[in-house]
Amino acid sequence: MKVDIELRLQEMLKSKEERRNVQEDLIKKYNSTIISFMLNIPGEDKNNIKYEKFHKKYIAKIKDSLEKNSIEILSELYFNKQTGMEYFAAINSNALKIKKLMIELEESSGGGRVLDIDVFDRNFKQISRSELGYENRKCLICNNNAIECMRFSRHSLEDLIDRVNKLILEDK
Repeated sequence: MKVDIELRLQEMLKSKEERRNVQEDLIKKYNSTIISFMLNIPGEDKNNIKYEKFHKKYIAKIKDSLEKNSIEILSELYFNKQTGMEYFAAINSNALKIKKLMIELEESSGGGRVLDIDVFDRNFKQISRSELGYENRKCLICNNNAIECMRFSRHSLEDLIDRVNKLILEDK
């Protein structure tokens, strides 16, 4: 059991490092803003058909939002890993503008709370919600600060997974 947990942790850390490398490579190659999109899925099962369909649905919504705002996608990458689905896009636009659009997408539906859309500028600086005057993300269960709930493990893994699955199921 301990070995399984250590292997999963190593896999998650490796995936995080690979994600960072992809982000850096896109910024270097295109000298542009980068969108990095995953899902906030608690627990071990981060990749199944339901999550993949939901992720792809929101990739389409990201693209639609960019297109409606006449924003060019310079390059896209998609990875379907055991640690979850990952989407990257190099964008020909201002990072603050892109972050605002992505926050609007996250807040446009209940399922948007499951989205993890990071935006980086040309200098690899991650743009935060607070830079644009938005509050920190709220906990999926109690609506308190999500970081505090995670830090203090205020909710069971089972409750978090149930809530995420309900948000995805009810998403319109």
